[in-house]
Amino acid sequence: MKKLVSLVLGILFTVSGVSAQTAAAADTTIYDAPELLPYPLMKSCALELHPGWTQDSARACGEYNLMRMMSQNVVYPMAAREENIQGTVVMQMTIEPTGRMSSIKIMKDIGGGCGKEALRILQTLDTLGLRWQPGLIGGKPVRARKALPFRFKLTEALPYTFTDGGDTVYTNIETPIAFKKGDDALFKYILEQLDYPASYKDSCKTGVVEYSLLVRPNGTVNVENQLDFNNLGSDFQFNGIMLANGTANMWTPATYQGRPVPATIPFRAVFKSEAPGCKAKNEAFDKAMLLADEGVVLSESQKNTEAIQKFTEALALSPDNTEFLYYRGTMLLNEGKTEEACADYGRIRAILGYTWFEQIRKLVCGW
Repeated sequence: MKKLVSLVLGILFTVSGVSAQTAAAADTTIYDAPELLPYPLMKSCALELHPGWTQDSARACGEYNLMRMMSQNVVYPMAAREENIQGTVVMQMTIEPTGRMSSIKIMKDIGGGCGKEALRILQTLDTLGLRWQPGLIGGKPVRARKALPFRFKLTEALPYTFTDGGDTVYTNIETPIAFKKGDDALFKYILEQLDYPASYKDSCKTGVVEYSLLVRPNGTVNVENQLDFNNLGSDFQFNGIMLANGTANMWTPATYQGRPVPATIPFRAVFKSEAPGCKAKNEAFDKAMLLADEGVVLSESQKNTEAIQKFTEALALSPDNTEFLYYRGTMLLNEGKTEEACADYGRIRAILGYTWFEQIRKLVCGW
C-alpha cells in the first residue's frame, strides 16, 4: 500500500471530458496516427490554469509529469540491479475513447524484470485514475495505439530521509532496531506498564494506537507520529506516548555500514479495560484481532477473497476499527470493487475525521 500512496503524492490526475455516450458511439478501429495524438491528462497541466498555453503545451506537460511519476515510483528489479542492466523499455497500449488504457504490453524489453516493472506501474496508474486525452479524428474520440518509452537508470539513492522536526531517519539499514531483552519482554512490558485511563475503566473501550518510534544511536527515543485506529481519544494517546517514551535505552539501534544510526520502528499500544463488566468486549476484540491476523496472512498469499472475508468477520466484532477497514478497503480496491472500497474509506473518514491516506482516497473516491 505504501507504493499505492506514493504514486499519487505531489501530482493528481484530471479526468477525461469524454462522455459515456460519445465513447459508446466511437469508432472501434485502432488508429496508429489519428489527427490528434493521445496524451496523459494531469491536473497541473490543465489549459485553464495556464493562459497562453496550446494543446501541445498541455501534451508536453502531461508527458513530462507521467515520466517523472513513473521514475519516482519504480522499484528497480533486483535481478536488473545485480546484473547492472540499464536502458529503455518500450511499452505499447491502446488509449480508449474514454481515456483509459487497455491492452498494455511490453514492446521492447531490456531484461532483468524491467519490462514487468514498467507494466506494473502503468496498470497501477490506470487503476488509480490516470486518464488520457483520447486520439481524435474529425473532432471525435477514437481508439489509438500509443508507444511509451521508459528509461531504467541505476542511481545511488540516499539511505536516509528527514523528519519535519529535522531529525535524520535511515530507511536503508543493515540490522533493524531490536528490543534488548527480546520480543517477549517487549510484549510483557507493554502489557504490564500501559496504563488504561482511569476515567474510562467502565467504558470498556478497546483498541490500538500505533506510534512511529524514532530510536537514536544514543538510546533516546521520540514519537514521530501516531494512528489512533479506534478513535480512543487523547487520554489513551497520551498514555501510549508515555509508555513509548519510557522505553528509552531499552533498544539496540539500527545499523548502517557497521555503525548505529537513527531509524524508526512501529510501536503499538493495545488498550483493554480490566473492569469486571468488560470481559465480553475484550474477548470480542481479541477474536477480531486474531481474524485480522489471519486476513493479513491470506492477503500475503494472494488469497484476497478469503482475506476479505476474514476482515469482514473481524469488523462484525469490532465495527469501528479503521485499521481493519483500511485493509479490507485496499483489498477490495485491488479486486476492482471500487464502490465497496470507497465505502470502507469513507467510513474511516467518518470515524476519525481524516484519513492517513487522504490523497489516494480523494483520487479513487472523489471529494
